[in-house]
Amino acid sequence: MVHRPNVRAMLPRLLVLVPLFGCATEAGDSIIPSSATGELAIWQSVAPLPVARANHCSAAVGDWLLVIGGNHKEGSGFVKTAEIHAARVSADGTVGAWQLAGMAPSPLTECSATSDGTTLYVIDGIYDDETDARQVWSATLDSTGHLAPLTSLGTLPEAVISSEATVRNGELVVMDTRLPADGETTVTLRAKPTSPLVWQVDDWQIGFRGQAQYALGEDFTFVLGGYRGDTGNPVTAETFVAPAAFATPRMTRALPTPTTFGEAVAVDDWIFVAGGRDQVFGASGTTTVVAAHHDAEGSLGEWSTVSALPMARTNHELVVVGDFLVLTGGAGEGPGDTTVLTARVRYPSAD
Repeated sequence: MVHRPNVRAMLPRLLVLVPLFGCATEAGDSIIPSSATGELAIWQSVAPLPVARANHCSAAVGDWLLVIGGNHKEGSGFVKTAEIHAARVSADGTVGAWQLAGMAPSPLTECSATSDGTTLYVIDGIYDDETDARQVWSATLDSTGHLAPLTSLGTLPEAVISSEATVRNGELVVMDTRLPADGETTVTLRAKPTSPLVWQVDDWQIGFRGQAQYALGEDFTFVLGGYRGDTGNPVTAETFVAPAAFATPRMTRALPTPTTFGEAVAVDDWIFVAGGRDQVFGASGTTTVVAAHHDAEGSLGEWSTVSALPMARTNHELVVVGDFLVLTGGAGEGPGDTTVLTARVRYPSAD
């Protein structure tokens, strides 16, 4: 019998993508736009999380970074949290003091999160109270970094665990991969982020891709790596791309090595993949970070190795806040910690 790891029992990763818009760097009296070049500065350790976390989700709302839920090991078990913490990311990439911004409906792991304007969206997750699952929760963040109470916009058409989401062209876009009993395929779910939610489902027709790295850019969506449903759950380096206005997905340049449980982000016309591991079981995280440029058709160029993480990471989160990548939590082998790292990813234009 083919063994497929139970994502509700194992320690998976979660990343979330946020809408990616360029910031500006002030130079004298002029504002110089900044953009990704493929370069990544050395990672810096900044203010740690107030609670150790892995399997959490996160999103940026303006210059605020929000970290939602997650768990960490205590003794022989794992403890979840419902806390949502927020900290402001400065223009130099430093992170201010963390504060309690709000609470999820109940303790949770393996959610997805994104934002649109001042609105945070939290998508599905594994909750202590199962009635809170399979929903899209939303709340507005105020200027002081505090959330209004989360309210439900409605339900998802299926469970969406350890995935990615964004708001693009006025639609909430959520990635999901289905187990064999549910069709064994990878799909994009799309709906206007208003109640009641009316979902459209786009089938990638690439089969099951457990714990893939998803990058949801402005023009394209990428599915990178993950593990397959074949005997032994082999990890793959295969990469697929589809346009934002969904059309038939196609294969593009593979990752340098098979990767699962990592994190990916789209920054302008560059894709970055950080951490992860090359086996589902029995492997530690990696420090590797790679980057590739995509052209106007979404085809990826050569992957290059950029600034390595200062410690191995898996089950972490990675988002873009202004000109910086921000990595939170995760672990080398699984217990969850308070790590927060930042690295500049956008640079002022030379023009």
